[in-house]
Amino acid sequence: MENFPPRREFTKALVHRIRAIRQELYGEHGEPRLSEAMHLPQRTWENYEEGVTIPGLVLLQFIELTDANSHWLLTGEGEKYRRPYRRRADAS
Repeated sequence: MENFPPRREFTKALVHRIRAIRQELYGEHGEPRLSEAMHLPQRTWENYEEGVTIPGLVLLQFIELTDANSHWLLTGEGEKYRRPYRRRADAS
């Protein structure tokens, strides 16, 4: 089994990777668009990007919506997306 960094470091790295995907797909200030697509209040999403624990269901919805590779989110290794990246129409 892989060794994971301490929880605080892990959370910081996970948030960094989630933010990177959000910025890539929805833009630097794309929190309103992503939160709308996920049916969440914008402030809730902003809290997640500030380090508040993301519920498992929300994380699964984020993965489904963005095509994020769960292994990359977890470790930062490998491909960022499950399929080759293609800019989404809703991300322009």
